[in-house]
Amino acid sequence: MIFRKRSPLGLFLVLVLMISVCFSGCGDTASAEITQPAPTVASMETTSPRKNLETILVMGLDKNERSEMLEGYVNKTQSDFLLLLVIDQENRSINSLQINRDTMTEITRLGVFGGATGKYTAQIALAHAYGSGGSDSALNAVKAVSNFLGGVKIDHYMTFTMDSVALVNDMVGGVTVFIEDDFSEMDPSLVQGQEITLKGEQALHFVRGRTNVADGTNLNRMARQRQYMMGLYEKIMAAAAQDEAFPEKLVKKLADAFDTDLSVYQLDSLFDTLLECKMGEILTIEGENVRGEFMEFYADPDSVAQAVQTLFGS
Repeated sequence: MIFRKRSPLGLFLVLVLMISVCFSGCGDTASAEITQPAPTVASMETTSPRKNLETILVMGLDKNERSEMLEGYVNKTQSDFLLLLVIDQENRSINSLQINRDTMTEITRLGVFGGATGKYTAQIALAHAYGSGGSDSALNAVKAVSNFLGGVKIDHYMTFTMDSVALVNDMVGGVTVFIEDDFSEMDPSLVQGQEITLKGEQALHFVRGRTNVADGTNLNRMARQRQYMMGLYEKIMAAAAQDEAFPEKLVKKLADAFDTDLSVYQLDSLFDTLLECKMGEILTIEGENVRGEFMEFYADPDSVAQAVQTLFGS
């Protein structure tokens, strides 16, 4: 197989980008004021977790000027796309949970020296806005997701920046999707009811579009992202099969857009595992959208509990 001759990081990115590159764009930002309390989720203590699970939180980062409104030590990047990968080493399967960036939950506010200065309820995307924008911010987002899911253990994180989308899309020759929504106010080239192979900025508009697209909610955008993810996966794997050097070319282009706490050795080992795993469906959590000053999503506690049981329960 051609995968034996590889740069560990480069070829691992081939697989990881299929699920992480199509994150959403600048969303509405909610800070301290909320319209109702965030739902309480049952602790993982009530769930008997399976063994030999490895979890990775994949985050798509985008800059948002509204982050400057927050109190504390902040940066301008939010985790607008959140996907939790759960790799079952024993059963050789991968399941995942896409988390709505508008989900209202408890997040930690960080001070200028990196320590916690308080907690409050806000959109989960804002957890990454605290800190330097590096590993401290990523780990703060990991903490928020773990707490939201009742204390599940998250082993690692990966982040990508928005610059990745158009670049990777064009490197694989574009991704073909069906346009179900009306994009006329954002991009008239995305004609409703047609199948289109996305090029350049079209890919960004398709995965980022929210304002003046359909009902304007992140739920609608998440559905488009899942359609794009599947198409991108097929194109990336096809490109890697046709050109042994493709992964190397890809990682060189994405060097500044990618960050993780996984070592090169861990990435290499994980890539081998992923090649042998069966990809499961992408789970989502049900809930209610509430439009206040900003869009807020209140997760149904039963739906959260069911997702945790499906992903982690024995």
